[in-house]
Amino acid sequence: MILLFALAVIPPLLIAYYVYQQDRYDKEPKGLLVKSFLFGCLSVIPALVLEIILDANLFSSLFLYVFVGIALVEEGVKFFFLRVYMYQKEEFNEPMDGIVYGVMISLGFATVENVVYVFVYSYPGSELQTAIMRMFTAIPLHAVCGIILGYYVGLAKFSNNYKILIYKGLFFAVLTHTLYNYFIMAGYGILLSIIALIIAIYFSKKAINIHQDDSKQRNFFKKSSLFFNKYFNK
Repeated sequence: MILLFALAVIPPLLIAYYVYQQDRYDKEPKGLLVKSFLFGCLSVIPALVLEIILDANLFSSLFLYVFVGIALVEEGVKFFFLRVYMYQKEEFNEPMDGIVYGVMISLGFATVENVVYVFVYSYPGSELQTAIMRMFTAIPLHAVCGIILGYYVGLAKFSNNYKILIYKGLFFAVLTHTLYNYFIMAGYGILLSIIALIIAIYFSKKAINIHQDDSKQRNFFKKSSLFFNKYFNK
């Protein structure tokens, strides 16, 4: 039981820590990181309610059901907490913060979902297999969706094209989530889902690098400005 719980909880925490370490130049307050993670945990509740309401029988095709009834619901509730609660924070002061908070919310969601899948939805005797499989598939999926969403939300906050960018992020996060789930649910097997996940991981790494470079430049000019004001504006 302890091993299963550890396998369900530790992987999302490790990925969250990894992304936190990528925020090298202006780290976010740990209190806000914990708060965003807990928002993600809480977001499982409205997602569950909406997924019960949006039953598969309401949709004309499996793809549409996966897109709206699963992916849009789950990424939508994450987006809600990111946009309504974290976006307005004074500490959200550079694009990289969108990725950090987006990932924390996503992995909060993934942690609760993982515990439920391992202990509730798994067939008796298959709990360990479920935990290990999700460690390398579903958990990274939620992480990359958080990165994709956070990348565009971070851009949106510091751009005039706010609406285009912010909904572009939601769309691509939902599309990524949809492709991963659809290939499995449609009976194509796990291979195509893994390929979609690998592609998403590749672009997520690029998104982190882009915002890291932006953060480096912003903080260089910030420190240079503080130095100039301190010694030359007396």
